[in-house]
Amino acid sequence: MRSILQVSVFSTVLLGASLAFAQPRDSRREFDALLRSAVQHYEAGQAREAIVELERAYAIRPLPRLLYNLGRAHERAGSFSTAVDYYNRFLQTNPDAQAGAIAREAMATAQRRAAEAQQAEQARLAAEQAAQQQALEAARAQAAEAERLRAEEERRRQLATASLHRRLTVPVLATGGVAAAAAIAGGVLGGLALSAQSDFNASHAGNDRASAYDRGGPLALGADIAFGTALVAGVAAVVLYFTQTPVADEAP
Repeated sequence: MRSILQVSVFSTVLLGASLAFAQPRDSRREFDALLRSAVQHYEAGQAREAIVELERAYAIRPLPRLLYNLGRAHERAGSFSTAVDYYNRFLQTNPDAQAGAIAREAMATAQRRAAEAQQAEQARLAAEQAAQQQALEAARAQAAEAERLRAEEERRRQLATASLHRRLTVPVLATGGVAAAAAIAGGVLGGLALSAQSDFNASHAGNDRASAYDRGGPLALGADIAFGTALVAGVAAVVLYFTQTPVADEAP
């Protein structure tokens, strides 16, 4: 069965015969060539090319049948709303009953397909928006997880720093305390030793000098030992402070 486009084109040529002879020969030839090419493109599925040629033909000779043909071509091209407009324009030219019935049926089909296309487009947009929202939520979740990991790493670092501080403070303070205590003891013993030396120098009696000597010797020795201990403990505290390696506590 021939397509309605072919029927319409050939009907246009027959019905417009009187008009054709009223046109210049070159225009008539161009018009006929455009119609033949439009039919070929339409049947080959090249609706856009057929539309261009039908529009040029309509500009040469604005016959109502070409409006219907343009509607068919736009419908095949997927431009359903535009097809409805052309069908409606054709119906406004008051075609015969048969052509009008065919055009109304075609217009109803185009309207239905236009509604379906609109629904499909709305569904596509909704799906696209949902995908964008999902991607946004995923990005937010990823950012939140990254922030949580950063905070956890910061907490671990702080715990490690606190642990290091404790590890350094306890031995350093202990050895420092020993050094301080030894220094104080050395000072006290040294003072007592100096006092005994003064008593020894001031005494003229043999017993007093012997007593001062016996008392001052151990005190001086104790002072030397105390100062030596203070020196060793102080050096140990400094060495511990600068050489102890930090060890991070495991996260709970």
